[in-house]
Amino acid sequence: MKFRTIGLTISYLAMTLGACTNQNTESKESSGLEQQSVAVLRDVLAEQAEWVKVHAAEYLIWAGHPEGVKDVFLQEEKQSGTKSPYRIGIWRVLAQAATSDAEKKIWTDKIMAAFTDTLGTDRIHAAETLAKLRIAPGPEEKVLTENTLNSPVKPLALYTKWSVAFISTDSLKMAPSRFLEMIGEKPGEPADRIIPAYALRQLKGLSEKEWELLTQAALSEPAASPARIYLLSAAFTNVPANLPPQAARQIHTEIVKYKTSASKGEISEMAAALAEKGTKEDIALLEPLLTKAEQLTSDTDRADVAAAAAHAILRINKKQ
Repeated sequence: MKFRTIGLTISYLAMTLGACTNQNTESKESSGLEQQSVAVLRDVLAEQAEWVKVHAAEYLIWAGHPEGVKDVFLQEEKQSGTKSPYRIGIWRVLAQAATSDAEKKIWTDKIMAAFTDTLGTDRIHAAETLAKLRIAPGPEEKVLTENTLNSPVKPLALYTKWSVAFISTDSLKMAPSRFLEMIGEKPGEPADRIIPAYALRQLKGLSEKEWELLTQAALSEPAASPARIYLLSAAFTNVPANLPPQAARQIHTEIVKYKTSASKGEISEMAAALAEKGTKEDIALLEPLLTKAEQLTSDTDRADVAAAAAHAILRINKKQ
């Protein structure tokens, strides 16, 4: 009995040491991948231009690595602060990199001025950025805003509809339902569903019944539709908290198919969804995108995708 006890103790110690070794190995691998992801983002920030540079800067901010971003974009503002529409991206980054409300207002005021300039060439970009920054046009711009909401330029009207959701608590509460209604409107071009779905990924706030309707719309959207990934992404990131994880399993299965897409936009949207709701199992499909997305023919597109994958990996690791 004594020898049996000693044997069991040794076996237990071996198992414990083995588990600790595995955990240490996993921890080192995770740390190494995190360092690689940050390095990828910093390389893209340093080497790429304009919107790819903007995306890398935002990913660094969102992932908790903002060091140096502001300085880079202050220089960009000096060099390209009058270049439309890139100037909107510059101001968007600087607004998010700001360390005080007063500093942030300097840049958001510029974005608002671009939105209210009816002769401007970057109103769509300005409207999109206001929405992403959760800023509504002020009451002094009521007439212009109402006219813009009825604009025949659909992206301008839709992004403005998204930004006005932030006018009040009530309007924000009602916005998700309204965007879901737009998705359900038939007939309609796939492009008409992209911005509402994109907005829903970021707005959240759907009821369980509304989420079921969104999920049905996403899964029934034709495979070749450019709106499909955005609908899937919105559904995947809006799963009600009271539902079990397996509720999103089918959506997840459909989303990760986009890892081999020939569209950088589709791969980036997949990565954005996984950044929010992905798990460590998703890192295996994201990691190759850090260094190669061979189906993409443009080096710039591959850099953009690498940055999106790096951001998703960092966000997923942070949740573990």
